[in-house]
Amino acid sequence: MNAKASTKLQVNIANDLNRSAQGLNIGEKRLLMLAISKLDSKVKPTIVDASSARAIITVSEMVQTYDLNADKAYQEAKKAAEGLMKRQVRLKPNDADSALIQWVGKSAYNKGEGWILIEFYYGLFPSLFELPKLFTSYKLSRASGLKSVYSWRLFELLMQFKGTGVLNIGIDDFNHALETPDSLRANFANLRNRVISPSVKEIKEKDGLTVNWEAIKAGRKVKALKFTFQAEKPETKSKPSTYRHIPPDAALEAVDKPMAKPEAKSAYNNVLSTASQLLQVPKTKLTKEQAEQEFSALSKLASDIGSTVEKLSSVQQKEAFKEYGFLK
Repeated sequence: MNAKASTKLQVNIANDLNRSAQGLNIGEKRLLMLAISKLDSKVKPTIVDASSARAIITVSEMVQTYDLNADKAYQEAKKAAEGLMKRQVRLKPNDADSALIQWVGKSAYNKGEGWILIEFYYGLFPSLFELPKLFTSYKLSRASGLKSVYSWRLFELLMQFKGTGVLNIGIDDFNHALETPDSLRANFANLRNRVISPSVKEIKEKDGLTVNWEAIKAGRKVKALKFTFQAEKPETKSKPSTYRHIPPDAALEAVDKPMAKPEAKSAYNNVLSTASQLLQVPKTKLTKEQAEQEFSALSKLASDIGSTVEKLSSVQQKEAFKEYGFLK
């Protein structure tokens, strides 16, 4: 895999899997997400024929994707491949009706040729293949520089709501998804200092995404967290540019003699046109399916913490909720 190809790898997973307790360390997370990014999520495998649920990853791919030390990468890959056979997904918290599902049904490491084969467990097929309209998706390259599993999991939770730039999540659901230890759950100051703040900082440093957050309290107790960040437009195919290239000499001449020649005027108009396009930040509109999903999540959160959907919603969310009839 070349560097250009690695930047195009996309992770696509169902939202319930994204919000689950995944039980992975950083080495296993890297291997598993690279394997998921190589699946064709549009082709659903079967128990009889699970070939489309398999992915082969080379150690050199891991080195290139995650900028790993080549000498240590083979040992890390072997350890991760073996560890995945013991890892399970818990979709809901321990005190709720829940079930454990294996991540993989088969994992093999070939030391001589330097590759790993991953075959996902059939119980996860609905969360990886033929996904519904609403699912979590992000470029693997955006998370590849993260060194902390906490940072990676927070990033994934944010990406579920990248269309709106607002993540509201109950504190219990947050702790479940990030699998924070009891010692941090019992003391919010420790959770803030050891998980939330470092994760927000690392996401900013490695991906460039600025994330703001606040704790939502019911009385003196923190009941939920609200994260806000720049909403992202769905990816579309690039349109041909209408910008006409002006040779460097002509551009310099335009500066020395403003509007003296048609070439200079053209250059000036191009600059104005380009600047105008850059300053126009289009507003992302929620689809009805997105609005319904977010309204349902906010309704549950509002009920849990004794608040209202109106108080928890962003301006954009309120507009969408009213447009589609979820709010009066």
